[in-house]
Amino acid sequence: MTPAKITNHVNVNQIYVNSIDTSSGIFVGTNYANNWSSHRKNNYGFGSISHSQVSNNYSYVMDNDVIDTPIQNNPTILLDGHMAENQNDIDIGQININVLDTCAAVSVGENELTGWSSHSKRNAGQGRFTGEVHNTQNSSLILDADVIDCEINDNR
Repeated sequence: MTPAKITNHVNVNQIYVNSIDTSSGIFVGTNYANNWSSHRKNNYGFGSISHSQVSNNYSYVMDNDVIDTPIQNNPTILLDGHMAENQNDIDIGQININVLDTCAAVSVGENELTGWSSHSKRNAGQGRFTGEVHNTQNSSLILDADVIDCEINDNR
């Protein structure tokens, strides 16, 4: 069996992205992104901040679970092992990404991105800062007295 012939003509002048979060992406061209998974627990005392001024705040995070964030991941990956025969003309003037988080991607061209898996637990007293942030005279306290913390079972 002859693979299908695909012809792509992509012209992108600029791509501006502030943040690409976990198991997310920007895909240009022919891409195969199969069976991605993301499991996360976030504790942010203040939250996410972008292009801001933050001052004179106090953040308090208390997360004292007995079992915190148990993750059971049992993916099934089905692949035929063949990509289509492609002819790509991709012209991208500029890609500007401020933050790429865990298991995130910027893919240009022909890509096979299979079975990506991201698992995490995060405690952040003031959260995620992106861009231009003025952070002055703030304080944070995190109490995370778990018995079992972020137990991950990733059966691949």
